[in-house]
Amino acid sequence: MNVVCRENKGRSAVMGYQKKLLKQMGYHDYDDFELQSGIHEFGHEYEGFPKPSREDQLTFLKGLKQQIENDPNINQADKYRDSHRQPGMITRIEQEIARLQSGKDENGQRLRKEQLMRGQDLAAMQRLGVLMARNQKAKNNYFDVYARSMGVSAPAARTRWRELVRREASQRDNTHISLKDNWRDRLSVAGFTSRHQADIGQSNVSREALRIMEEERRAKLASLPTRPAISSAQRIRVPEKPGGNVQCTGPGACGQFGHERNACPNQTLVQQRDSARSTWRDLDTNIRKHQARMNEAFENGFAIFGVPNPDEMRRLRKERNAALGHDNQITSQLAQGNPGQGGLQCEQCAQFGHEKGECPNGLYVQAMETARQETDAGNRKMDFLAPRIAKRESNGEDAAGMRRLYGSADAQREAGVTAFHDARAALAENSLRCLGGCGQFGHTREECPNAKLLDEVAAHQQAVEKIRERVRKRAELRGQDPTTAELTEADNKLYDVWFRESIDLDQRLLDAGIDPQQVSTVPTRPNGPTSARIQEIGYNPDTGYLEVTTRPYTRKKDGQTQPPKTYAYRMSPSQYQQMVAASSLTSFVSQTVWARDNTNYKFENTAEASEASVQRKCPTCGQWASMTASHTCPVSGSQAGQDDSARRAQVKAQKKVARATGQPAKMPPELEVMPVAAALRFEKTGAKMHYADPHRVDNALAAGKVSGAQVRASFLDATVEGQAVAWNDAEGQAKLSLNRDDGALIRCTCRNFKRDNTCRHVDVVGQAMANRYGADYPAVGSPLRTAPIPAQEAQDAGTAKDAPEVGFARKSYEQIRGRRAELRGKETQQAAASAAAGDGRWLRAAGAVDGATGRPIRTPQAWSRRGVSADPADATGTGAVQLNRSRDVQDGIRAGLRTQTGKHWSVTRKPGGWIHVTTSLQRRKENKEITEAERVELAKALRMPVSRVSAHGVSVPPDHGWRAEFLDRSWGETPRVLGERFVARADQRPEILLNV
Repeated sequence: MNVVCRENKGRSAVMGYQKKLLKQMGYHDYDDFELQSGIHEFGHEYEGFPKPSREDQLTFLKGLKQQIENDPNINQADKYRDSHRQPGMITRIEQEIARLQSGKDENGQRLRKEQLMRGQDLAAMQRLGVLMARNQKAKNNYFDVYARSMGVSAPAARTRWRELVRREASQRDNTHISLKDNWRDRLSVAGFTSRHQADIGQSNVSREALRIMEEERRAKLASLPTRPAISSAQRIRVPEKPGGNVQCTGPGACGQFGHERNACPNQTLVQQRDSARSTWRDLDTNIRKHQARMNEAFENGFAIFGVPNPDEMRRLRKERNAALGHDNQITSQLAQGNPGQGGLQCEQCAQFGHEKGECPNGLYVQAMETARQETDAGNRKMDFLAPRIAKRESNGEDAAGMRRLYGSADAQREAGVTAFHDARAALAENSLRCLGGCGQFGHTREECPNAKLLDEVAAHQQAVEKIRERVRKRAELRGQDPTTAELTEADNKLYDVWFRESIDLDQRLLDAGIDPQQVSTVPTRPNGPTSARIQEIGYNPDTGYLEVTTRPYTRKKDGQTQPPKTYAYRMSPSQYQQMVAASSLTSFVSQTVWARDNTNYKFENTAEASEASVQRKCPTCGQWASMTASHTCPVSGSQAGQDDSARRAQVKAQKKVARATGQPAKMPPELEVMPVAAALRFEKTGAKMHYADPHRVDNALAAGKVSGAQVRASFLDATVEGQAVAWNDAEGQAKLSLNRDDGALIRCTCRNFKRDNTCRHVDVVGQAMANRYGADYPAVGSPLRTAPIPAQEAQDAGTAKDAPEVGFARKSYEQIRGRRAELRGKETQQAAASAAAGDGRWLRAAGAVDGATGRPIRTPQAWSRRGVSADPADATGTGAVQLNRSRDVQDGIRAGLRTQTGKHWSVTRKPGGWIHVTTSLQRRKENKEITEAERVELAKALRMPVSRVSAHGVSVPPDHGWRAEFLDRSWGETPRVLGERFVARADQRPEILLNV
């Protein structure tokens, strides 16, 4: 690749210019081998790009020379240095132009094949900045990943990289590679996203450094404290779906799914269970009364009559324990016969009807364990004393003392047994739960003290159905579609009354100790998902790691039984809640997680999936975390941190200067309220939204204003209306908020909004508006904000919360590579067609850019002193110029220079659409060159350095952007548009703009 730099001066100049462009974008940490490898790689990818003729190469070089001369960020030495070892960029370009014009090199030798420029070389050189910017971003990300895993700073990781890449070739392995191999396709790094995988540099030096650092990082991770990402408590054994979602509930019901109470096939078992339960509960009540009587007698020296007989107490306890055992046996049989709501078994107390996380029996379990230990202690003492008592008595010795100790141990054992059974009975009593009712412990549904309140809730839920039916009929009478018709004022009043009653009922439920979210009058479904295909699901809400295990099945073709298979995915907590609450778990998983074209739930690569299955103690933040791309705890000295610190420092410096110069404080930006002007229909729900015009919002934000974008949306069960707030942040990114503290005025007619000031309808509207405006949502901190920005919720110090609430979003590696190849293919085809038609635009790497920001703009078509437009129809009025008319451009430049200087200047049209500007013939020297004084005058008039005006004047390339730029310059204005790019900076290329 050294040939590229030494043999072709033009290519060498382009490499030097690309380095300057990289530094302008903030990339300083790269080596020459990365550029050389990038040229080689892009050269392969642009094979088939049209070969430039000698005239094409001259056009390209002249345009590039003009572009470099125009760049104020490059000093004169780097442009014009005359040196054999390190000549300036323009010096090299002029050498290459001389070579092409003569066909010979500096030594008079004819140019060899390797000294000529191929089409793929031209394309690679022009677009090299794109590849290098990608490489640097991916490399900086890997430095963060390495530093985070090793517990070091990002600069330390960067130093380690430099040590490896700057070794001698003899110290490295794998020095011979092919950039056409599938190394990048096979790359698998935990912490890398698909985009990083597609962007990382793949020179032999980079590959070797990455391999060594990955070995070091994996060894470090293996030494860290590790635990499974999913605990046993986070796994759900999914039962097969029973006959239906109907449940046998109410008095005398078995609790199973698949049938109703009037068709229950388990009545014999239910009657036995209820009889046993009634028996042991009555006996336990009597035992407690007798025990309280005995305790009172003991405290009074047995001076109380009517103390129960101990034999009677033992009999009662024996009968109670037998009835309780019968109840538990039948309950277990019913639960195992159908794994419904009553089929849940607590891991702590072994009772049915609740999970460990909601178990109320912690004290009783502890009491049972204490009683068991007392019993075991008594048994051990008795086992120890029994043989010694027998030995003493056989020898005729006195064993009375030992017998007293034996009796005491026996009493301890008996007391332990009694306490164990009493605690077990109390636990069973406390475990009774109002299933299908209020959900509280300590009573059954038929004994529920909140039955009247629950009946009111059921009636209230039925009332809303009547309201919906009434609203539907009203819409039909008005001749409207009930599914899309907006609610009238009368309709809203009906809902308002119902919502007020809802809030009152919720408060009464809370006062009764009942969670309103747990009370429902819809047909009861199993307490958990069911599936005929899925056997188990496990989920960690902190990391978003999901495991789905399928059931074993028998293949029809050969009769072989396939074992269960476990698949790993990633999912946000909100998506997981939707999944377990779905009416069909299998359908939900099939349409989301298992969908063929949905990559959002898949991991970036196999190493990422493997690492997500465990959690480790992060060496950087000390929290339990899966060391994947989702874990991004701050790394000391990272590039992201430096960028943010630099931005804050710049803002601070600007404020300090403003105070020192006595400038007034910056006033809040102007709020521009915009009425609804566009419509959107949500296909899945049929809802309709009217919102402010995106173009007006964008124009307001570009002018530094805050947009009050009005919106109105109608859902089937609610209406949202009001005003959202949109603004641009310091980086120019649009933000959108529906928060009242940010100045938004939004309301919804639904129940949740009245209670919480937010709801799913508002969130849907906000997300839809953000998509239309290209804004981040939800955002806080608008310039109109009246309240402090809320602090982030404190995280558990022990576990990192890395799972995004709104879900993962990604493109797969294959999608990224495919999209890029598609863009390159189209670009190559367009270049070939343009070259065949003799249109020189294919020699440009990017179009015109904004003069202030450097960002690409649409090709200008019309120029006037009032503005530059991409619409030819705007070329109206005095002085307006259509940029495709060379004569009009010529006249416009001449008139501008005359207005500024009071002199006539020679502005002539040249072949290929070029325009040449110089002094008039009468004022030139004898050798036809411009005088030094007029060089200075012309440079001043065109607002450019004197060095850019040659002894023969200034040439203007034929592109519209260049013409608009020089029209502005000739009239003494700062250019609003800069000409087309012959070599593009990364952020001026469509790949970067389209985020491909």
